[in-house]
Amino acid sequence: MHKLDARGRVCPLPLFYTKKEIEKLKSGDELEVLTDDAVAKSTIPQWTKEHGHEIIKIEESGSGFKVTIKKH
Repeated sequence: MHKLDARGRVCPLPLFYTKKEIEKLKSGDELEVLTDDAVAKSTIPQWTKEHGHEIIKIEESGSGFKVTIKKH
């Protein structure tokens, strides 16, 4: 699983970094995104679904969130 730590950055940066990381992955790969930006908790899943990828899970992680995405 690939990991992206976007904590300490505010939107749109977590989404921007997520897009860049997804582009590097092969179909079927998973990306775990860590963020502490509340806006990113909704924008990352929304962008993911709009671009045909799958949200595996969203969970609270310490002071932030962990979003796991499967690339299609």
